Amino acid sequence: MTEIPVLFLDFDGVLHPVGEPALDEHCRLIENPGLFIWRPIPEALLTPYPAVRIIVSSNWRRLFDDATLIRLLGRLGNRFVGVVESYGACRSEEILMDVRRRKIIHWLAIDDHPSVVRAQAEEHRFIAWDSARDLNDEVVRRTLRVTLSAFPGTLAT
Repeated sequence: MTEIPVLFLDFDGVLHPVGEPALDEHCRLIENPGLFIWRPIPEALLTPYPAVRIIVSSNWRRLFDDATLIRLLGRLGNRFVGVVESYGACRSEEILMDVRRRKIIHWLAIDDHPSVVRAQAEEHRFIAWDSARDLNDEVVRRTLRVTLSAFPGTLAT
């Protein structure tokens, strides 16, 4: 079992608005200033918690290799420890399967996927919201801070 706290992170609807053009007709990443515009918010929220690592749960994990994902994460890239390697019927199931496979004790997932929204009712470590909002939303920020500060070894510096 791993004591390292982990954040499962989605991209679309979390780090930038849903529907931002990202790929060309050859499935190559395009230059779009609208992509990752909300990334500074989780960067700031995670700064006091250097022990927290990131596992990408976004569907982007199926399109890009680890090096590209690390680059796309910007300053969060140094926290990257992998991608969700489980494939299930829905995102919340994939995350839960990965938690069990990796034997992660302390985790949370930020996602706007409908399955995560539903799963939040039974599992408080799923943090879901309407993708029309962003991480600037005070309720989301407060929930993240409370959850992160409760993890052992993540006392704010």
